[in-house]
Amino acid sequence: MKITDFLVMDTDGNEILADPHGNNLAFACPNCGAPVLAVALENQRGWDEEHSAKCRNCDTGYFLDIREQAQKLYIHPVLGSN
Repeated sequence: MKITDFLVMDTDGNEILADPHGNNLAFACPNCGAPVLAVALENQRGWDEEHSAKCRNCDTGYFLDIREQAQKLYIHPVLGSN
């Protein structure tokens, strides 16, 4: 799924600094600030809670909630991942 130029927000709906390009999303871990890479393709890192994108610094997992019609993307932490 192409997510270039989607608006990226945190769980609370606040816009966050991120780089959505093609089907990849790079963002700073809200927990520690380290870079995280997620992929908007089924069964890839960040696609869902089972396939979370993990921060390599603090081990917090994240998954994407893509709202294609609105061109918005929410980043949610996996509960209990850290």
